[in-house]
Amino acid sequence: MRSTLERFRKPKYDVLDFEPADVGLFPINRWSPARPLRRDRIRMTVASSRPGQGWCDPVSWSSLAEKFKAEGKTGDIGYLVDFQVDHHETMDGQLFRYSVSHCDYWEHLATVEYLQHDAAARSKIWEAFENGHILDFARSAPPAAIKINVALLSPDRKFIAIQRSGSVDHKKGAWTVGPNETMILRPFRTPGSQMEDLFGVAERCIREEIGLEPVDYGPINISWMGYDAASAQAKVYAQVKTHLPRREVDRRMSGSHGLWEAQAVEWIPLNKANALDIMENWERGDSHGRRWSASAPHALQELWRFRALLELRELD
Repeated sequence: MRSTLERFRKPKYDVLDFEPADVGLFPINRWSPARPLRRDRIRMTVASSRPGQGWCDPVSWSSLAEKFKAEGKTGDIGYLVDFQVDHHETMDGQLFRYSVSHCDYWEHLATVEYLQHDAAARSKIWEAFENGHILDFARSAPPAAIKINVALLSPDRKFIAIQRSGSVDHKKGAWTVGPNETMILRPFRTPGSQMEDLFGVAERCIREEIGLEPVDYGPINISWMGYDAASAQAKVYAQVKTHLPRREVDRRMSGSHGLWEAQAVEWIPLNKANALDIMENWERGDSHGRRWSASAPHALQELWRFRALLELRELD
C-alpha cells in the first residue's frame, strides 16, 4: 500500500535543489560540517606582481578604468589570482591557500562595467567555468573584487534581510540575505596585526554594516567560495548566529558605519517555505514583492545547509 501511495505523492522540493550555476556562480571550494574551513587552516599571500589577462579588451577596459578613476572611485582592494583547495586527503591538503593581488576599486568597477556590456566576454568566462578551467581563470583574471556575504541568524531563527539603498554603485533597491563587504588590502589599524583574510573581512563586514563585534555572535562559518561569471568577482558566503535579540541588533545597526548602504531591514523566519519563495521568485519579486539580488538564493541555501552547525557551535 505504501509503495502505491508513493507513486501519487507530490515531490517535496528541498532547499538544496537550487543550482548556483543558474545565476552564474561557479565554486572554487565548498566546505561542509564534516570538512569545515577552520581559521587556523587558511593561508593568504599577496602576490608581488599582477598576472596578465586576456578576458577584456585592454583599450576598452583602460578607458572605463580612467573614467571611474576620474570620478574618485578609489580604494585599495584585492583580487584573487591563485588558490589551492584544502581537500584534507594529504598533509599539504589540510590548508586552504589563496593568493591575492593589489588593485584599485576603479579597476574593479571597470571590469564589472566591461563585462556588463560585452556578452561575448561573459560567454567566454562562463564557458571556461563550465569546462572546469576555474583555476586557469584565477591565474589570468582581470581585476575584480573579492566580496563576502554574511548571513546573520537571530536566536529565534530569523535571518536579517537588507534592501540596498540608492546610494550604492550596484544592485540598487535589491534585497540581500545579510550584509556584504569587499576585501581590502591595507593592514588593520591595530598595531602588529596582519592584512585581513576571509575571516577578517567577515568580521569587518558584520562590524561596519551591522555594528556587531565578535563577542556579540558565535563562530563565523565560511561555507562556499567561487566566481560570479557575470562580473569576474570572487564571491564568498559565510554564516553566523548572534545571541543578541533582534531589537538590539536593529539598535546597533542604526549606529553602524555602513548604515547609508541600507534602505530597509527586515527579519524573515528561516523556513523552507520562505526559502523556496525567494529562490523561485528572486528576480521578479517574492510573495511580499521584494526583488532580491542574484546572490541571495545561494546565500539562503548556504544558511539552510549550515543552520544546524550554527546552533551546535553556539552550545560549545
